[in-house]
Amino acid sequence: MTTYFIRSLFFFLFFIQFIGQAQKSPSIRWEPGVSLTKKIDSRWSYNISLMGRQRFTNYGEGEKNFKTDRWEIKGFGTYTLLGGKKLSLGYMYRSYNPFEPEGGWEHRITQQIAFITNFGGYRIGNKFRIEQRIRSSDYLTRLRYSISNDFPLQGENLDPKEFYLIAGNELVYAFNRIGNELENRFSLGIGRLIKKGQKLQFAFVSRNSDLISTSRDHIIQFESVYYFSL
Repeated sequence: MTTYFIRSLFFFLFFIQFIGQAQKSPSIRWEPGVSLTKKIDSRWSYNISLMGRQRFTNYGEGEKNFKTDRWEIKGFGTYTLLGGKKLSLGYMYRSYNPFEPEGGWEHRITQQIAFITNFGGYRIGNKFRIEQRIRSSDYLTRLRYSISNDFPLQGENLDPKEFYLIAGNELVYAFNRIGNELENRFSLGIGRLIKKGQKLQFAFVSRNSDLISTSRDHIIQFESVYYFSL
């Protein structure tokens, strides 16, 4: 019964995004990246990641079909509390359209708490985030909550050279003095543990923004990330 509920929940979160959405073609993107996590001691760790994004569809008349949409470098410092809860503080620098004359930039500060809840034998990951986005064009605050679940495809434990599945959903609420916006992001991916401390993960992400307005924007994003843990 619990297994059926978990699977039904993620299927519902996936299909609900397409109900009533605007009749226009989705934007297609690919986001490759690399992520390094280093454990300092039993409490402290840090993460550094480098990501890029390529887009394959026009956003406006006269724009290229294929272009580098952005690149970013991000760092997180994490402290583990009793019970396994993790508090993180992060900073990101992002460059928009880095190879175009109309490019922009963003500084982002993130506060996060992450924890695991057990439900019917499943380990459900939870993340709450608050972000302050200082951009070249405006300032934005975002509240984010995500849940995720991953499990090995071969046996109960994940061993080197074995595959795993991961599914998740995230709600993102953004606001500033101009207005607000609600976005839903559903992701489904497959990964492989290359060896201890290294894994490669591919994911399909369906992003629907402007959920609280009459105009909706749909983005289909493919992600590929190589994770290192030291």
